[in-house]
Amino acid sequence: MADKITRILHIEDDPSLQKLVRIALERLGGYTVCTAADGFQALELGRELGAGLVLLDLDLPGMDGVATLKALRELPGMREVPAVFLTAAAGEPSRSRLLAEGAREVFPKPFRPRELLRVIERVLGHAAD
Repeated sequence: MADKITRILHIEDDPSLQKLVRIALERLGGYTVCTAADGFQALELGRELGAGLVLLDLDLPGMDGVATLKALRELPGMREVPAVFLTAAAGEPSRSRLLAEGAREVFPKPFRPRELLRVIERVLGHAAD
Protein backbone atom coordinates (compact mmCIF):
# COMPACT_ATOMS: atom_id res chain seq x y z
CA MET A 1 0.00 0.00 0.00
CA ALA A 2 1.27 3.46 -0.89
CA ASP A 3 2.41 5.87 1.76
CA LYS A 4 -0.20 8.58 2.20
CA ILE A 5 2.43 11.28 1.55
CA THR A 6 2.82 9.97 -2.00
CA ARG A 7 -0.90 9.26 -2.46
CA ILE A 8 -2.88 11.89 -4.34
CA LEU A 9 -6.65 11.90 -4.13
CA HIS A 10 -7.78 13.18 -7.54
CA ILE A 11 -11.43 14.24 -7.87
CA GLU A 12 -12.51 14.70 -11.48
CA ASP A 13 -15.62 13.58 -13.36
CA ASP A 14 -14.08 13.59 -16.88
CA PRO A 15 -12.62 10.11 -17.61
CA SER A 16 -10.08 11.44 -20.14
CA LEU A 17 -8.71 13.92 -17.58
CA GLN A 18 -8.68 11.20 -14.91
CA LYS A 19 -6.46 9.12 -17.19
CA LEU A 20 -4.18 12.02 -18.19
CA VAL A 21 -3.59 13.09 -14.57
CA ARG A 22 -2.97 9.49 -13.48
CA ILE A 23 -0.39 8.95 -16.23
CA ALA A 24 1.33 12.27 -15.55
CA LEU A 25 1.57 11.91 -11.80
CA GLU A 26 2.26 8.18 -11.58
CA ARG A 27 4.68 7.79 -14.49
CA LEU A 28 6.42 11.15 -14.32
CA GLY A 29 6.24 11.79 -10.59
CA GLY A 30 6.09 8.37 -8.96
CA TYR A 31 2.92 9.21 -7.05
CA THR A 32 -0.01 6.90 -6.43
CA VAL A 33 -3.24 8.43 -7.72
CA CYS A 34 -6.62 7.42 -6.31
CA THR A 35 -9.41 8.79 -8.49
CA ALA A 36 -12.93 9.76 -7.49
CA ALA A 37 -15.56 10.84 -10.01
CA ASP A 38 -17.44 13.01 -7.51
CA GLY A 39 -17.29 14.40 -3.99
CA PHE A 40 -19.19 11.51 -2.43
CA GLN A 41 -16.75 8.95 -3.80
CA ALA A 42 -13.88 11.22 -2.69
CA LEU A 43 -15.17 11.15 0.88
CA GLU A 44 -15.21 7.35 0.82
CA LEU A 45 -11.63 7.21 -0.47
CA GLY A 46 -10.48 9.91 1.93
CA ARG A 47 -12.01 8.04 4.86
CA GLU A 48 -10.60 4.69 3.73
CA LEU A 49 -7.14 5.65 2.44
CA GLY A 50 -6.28 9.23 3.39
CA ALA A 51 -3.98 11.20 1.10
CA GLY A 52 -0.91 13.37 1.01
CA LEU A 53 -2.55 15.83 -1.39
CA VAL A 54 -6.02 16.50 -2.76
CA LEU A 55 -6.26 17.50 -6.43
CA LEU A 56 -9.77 18.46 -7.43
CA ASP A 57 -11.97 20.17 -9.96
CA LEU A 58 -14.34 22.95 -8.97
CA ASP A 59 -17.24 21.84 -11.18
CA LEU A 60 -18.22 18.37 -9.94
CA PRO A 61 -21.56 16.57 -10.08
CA GLY A 62 -23.64 16.49 -6.90
CA MET A 63 -21.25 18.38 -4.64
CA ASP A 64 -18.94 21.07 -6.04
CA GLY A 65 -15.22 21.19 -5.33
CA VAL A 66 -15.46 23.70 -2.49
CA ALA A 67 -18.10 21.64 -0.67
CA THR A 68 -16.04 18.49 -1.30
CA LEU A 69 -12.91 20.08 0.13
CA LYS A 70 -14.79 21.28 3.21
CA ALA A 71 -16.22 17.79 3.78
CA LEU A 72 -12.79 16.17 3.30
CA ARG A 73 -11.35 18.56 5.89
CA GLU A 74 -13.75 17.08 8.45
CA LEU A 75 -12.30 13.58 8.06
CA PRO A 76 -9.68 12.37 10.55
CA GLY A 77 -6.19 13.11 9.26
CA MET A 78 -7.38 15.23 6.33
CA ARG A 79 -7.63 18.70 7.90
CA GLU A 80 -4.08 19.78 7.00
CA VAL A 81 -3.68 17.89 3.71
CA PRO A 82 -2.77 20.40 0.98
CA ALA A 83 -5.32 20.92 -1.78
CA VAL A 84 -4.82 22.02 -5.38
CA PHE A 85 -7.73 22.94 -7.62
CA LEU A 86 -7.29 21.88 -11.25
CA THR A 87 -10.07 23.81 -12.96
CA ALA A 88 -11.10 25.75 -16.04
CA ALA A 89 -12.29 28.44 -13.57
CA ALA A 90 -8.75 29.39 -12.52
CA GLY A 91 -8.98 33.10 -13.30
CA GLU A 92 -9.92 35.89 -10.93
CA PRO A 93 -12.14 36.09 -8.89
CA SER A 94 -12.44 32.28 -8.71
CA ARG A 95 -8.74 31.91 -7.91
CA SER A 96 -8.96 34.26 -4.92
CA ARG A 97 -12.09 32.53 -3.67
CA LEU A 98 -10.52 29.06 -3.91
CA LEU A 99 -7.36 30.20 -2.14
CA ALA A 100 -9.53 31.73 0.60
CA GLU A 101 -11.33 28.38 0.90
CA GLY A 102 -8.03 26.70 1.74
CA ALA A 103 -6.49 25.69 -1.59
CA ARG A 104 -2.71 25.91 -1.72
CA GLU A 105 -2.76 26.43 -5.49
CA VAL A 106 -5.22 26.88 -8.35
CA PHE A 107 -3.99 25.42 -11.63
CA PRO A 108 -5.77 26.06 -14.94
CA LYS A 109 -7.22 23.59 -17.43
CA PRO A 110 -6.15 22.82 -20.06
CA PHE A 111 -2.73 21.96 -18.65
CA ARG A 112 0.62 20.46 -19.54
CA PRO A 113 1.36 17.34 -17.48
CA ARG A 114 4.93 18.35 -16.55
CA GLU A 115 3.73 21.78 -15.38
CA LEU A 116 1.09 20.14 -13.20
CA LEU A 117 3.75 17.84 -11.76
CA ARG A 118 5.95 20.85 -10.91
CA VAL A 119 3.05 22.51 -9.08
CA ILE A 120 2.31 19.32 -7.11
CA GLU A 121 5.97 18.91 -6.16
CA ARG A 122 6.20 22.54 -5.07
CA VAL A 123 3.07 22.27 -2.94
CA LEU A 124 4.39 19.06 -1.34
CA GLY A 125 7.79 20.64 -0.77
CA HIS A 126 9.61 18.19 -3.05
CA ALA A 127 11.06 20.85 -5.34
CA ALA A 128 12.48 24.35 -5.05
CA ASP A 129 10.16 27.24 -5.94
